[in-house]
Amino acid sequence: MREASVQSTAVEGQFEPRIEIVRKRLAAKFADRMQQTIAALPQMIGDDTASVEPVAKAYRWLHEICGIASTIGFPSMGQSASACDALLIEPYRTKRGLSGAELEQLSERLKLLRLAARAEMKILESNQG
Repeated sequence: MREASVQSTAVEGQFEPRIEIVRKRLAAKFADRMQQTIAALPQMIGDDTASVEPVAKAYRWLHEICGIASTIGFPSMGQSASACDALLIEPYRTKRGLSGAELEQLSERLKLLRLAARAEMKILESNQG
């Protein structure tokens, strides 16, 4: 029984440094990926096939954020990414561009995601310093 406790403590001691690496990796990529997504918004609108790939790319990135942000200590970021993901899932699955209303909603949701990310990453930085 004591051996299992020692192993558990050793695993816990390795967990937080690994999570920290993932947090830093996400933080390092986030601003660039957000900028790319916002820049691609005009290409996401419409019924032509050119709008399909920017929608798919944004969906995949935001879906990735949904899956990891809350797990690594960014709950507001995860919730905001989920709101974006929910908006994009149907256009992604049906391989279509966004309507004008969807584009406007996505733009607003991306702003909220950016605010959530800034707030939570700022807290992360202050906890490290």
